[in-house]
Amino acid sequence: MGQRLRNTIYGREALTESVEDLIVGTTQLYEADGQIRYIPMPTPDPKDPLNLPQWRKWIAVVTLCFYGALATSSEAIIGALLPVFMLEYGGVDPKILGTSEDLTNLDTLIGGLDGPPKWQIALLSTAPMIVNGVASWVLIPLSIAVGRRPVILLCGALAWAGGIWAATSGGLKSHIAARCFQGIGAGTIDALIPLIIQDFMFIHERNKAVAAVNASTGLIIVGLGVGSPLIVTRMSWRWVYGITSIIGFVTWISIILCLPETRRVRTPDELAGKVVYPLRPGETRPRLDYSRHGYRTPWVEFGLFNAGTEWRRAATAVWLSLKTAVFPNVLWCVALNAALTGAFGAVQQVSSSVLISSGWRFEQLGLFVLPIVVASPLVWLFGGFLADRVSNAMARRSGGRREPEAHLVNLILPVLAGFAGPMVFGSSAQNVGASLPSWVVLIGVFIMSFASSTITTLISVYLVESYPNFAGPVLVTVSTFRLIFGFLLNFNVTTWIDNMGFFGAFSVYSGAILGVALLLPVIFFYGKRIRHWSAGRLERTENKTKKMFDEEGGSMEDIQLSGNSVSLYSVPFPRATNSGRIDLVKPKERRENMIKVGKAI
Repeated sequence: MGQRLRNTIYGREALTESVEDLIVGTTQLYEADGQIRYIPMPTPDPKDPLNLPQWRKWIAVVTLCFYGALATSSEAIIGALLPVFMLEYGGVDPKILGTSEDLTNLDTLIGGLDGPPKWQIALLSTAPMIVNGVASWVLIPLSIAVGRRPVILLCGALAWAGGIWAATSGGLKSHIAARCFQGIGAGTIDALIPLIIQDFMFIHERNKAVAAVNASTGLIIVGLGVGSPLIVTRMSWRWVYGITSIIGFVTWISIILCLPETRRVRTPDELAGKVVYPLRPGETRPRLDYSRHGYRTPWVEFGLFNAGTEWRRAATAVWLSLKTAVFPNVLWCVALNAALTGAFGAVQQVSSSVLISSGWRFEQLGLFVLPIVVASPLVWLFGGFLADRVSNAMARRSGGRREPEAHLVNLILPVLAGFAGPMVFGSSAQNVGASLPSWVVLIGVFIMSFASSTITTLISVYLVESYPNFAGPVLVTVSTFRLIFGFLLNFNVTTWIDNMGFFGAFSVYSGAILGVALLLPVIFFYGKRIRHWSAGRLERTENKTKKMFDEEGGSMEDIQLSGNSVSLYSVPFPRATNSGRIDLVKPKERRENMIKVGKAI
């Protein structure tokens, strides 16, 4: 018999019947008669987040939309206000921007100021990006340890508190520190929000939910973005932070009221959608058992730290985050996302200067956000609605079996847009006012916004579906490294433009995106083998002494993971016993290609 290991991902393992061998990430989405299956398989517990009614789930998604949109729109708005801060910290009142009709020589004026260098002021836009990425290494393991709800509430509080700090800051260094504080609060956008959504959404509807969060940026940015130049000239740039903090506080209250705790320990068979609990003929999910599990209570809906603590599992998640960084498909996702993040961040930094040099009045700069608003519904359409349709249709054509690589097909259009967008923006920025009208610059912004948000959505869903057993760690890896490398790609973009011109600098981004995108067919055709190597396979094992497991509080059968990468997991693990003793179980070399996941506490 193979070794029995403590499963540090799931906690308590139900020992269930596996009908067929499945590589981790592969699921049977449709029955032979075409009926859709619920994946993950919900439990009979009414407190299971998967058992929330649809209206309740979508209220939670809408709440996350506003939270994510506020954090994302703040980045775009602050990037557009960089000329304001260059004047402010150069000793010039930014309100002159509202009194001057001709600002075509603004760059010359800023260049002659005795203030901090441009790259240092640009840290107001770029520094939160790298802080956001690093924060994920703490926030996601913390959400695994104490639950999602306490962490997202903490981050929400940091976001609006950071806005108040920025509004009252007394200098550039304090201002940058406040923005970094906001970056910690925004550290949940890329990793924790998709993790929360996968907690309570089935895989056939996740695209729509994640895309809704990424597309909702337009709802907030249209008001704040258009109004921010007017706020600067009529009031002060500090009020931009003040207003966003007020809205952030209201959003924070809505999270308290509308987003319950969603973390729940699930077994590999549940994650694969297998029939873990008895089903009656014609049923696709177990009936709720109120007599055994009880009802949802106010403590379940609004409580904090009501999911228990799992510090050992959180520590393991940190190690898994490092380990997933060497998976080829994860590395590819990081590279593609980082290239898009760097390119779009650079666009946000320099767009306002380009538009001003083309003859725009400062108070018109708020229109810069309109392309992002227009792109938002298309992000939901192509990254959500159509993406779900395409991946589900491919599952039907494959006999009902769904492979995560189906999501890569949906990447083709946004990747092409991501390749074209930087060159369109660079060419128009270099020739604006001479041979091209300024609205062509906005086309480049639109293309980049659509590509960046759609690709982020699809990659998040692809990775969570590929590695359901360590979704948190893999999201941490992608979020962290894409933001770090994105920061390195755009923090000095103004110097690149001075040396190479707009078209030359942004062509570098297009080349990087194209180079990474050329590997998409490789990931599509070999992705399943990569998952087999990196995560193993679910297999059926013999039924082991049912009476013993019933007495210990277990279930019915063992679950076994196997694969060529089992060496990744072949380390001693502690095992808890009923006597309270902790045993160290060492792997057996003769079974090096097999992992047995048995009862774990």
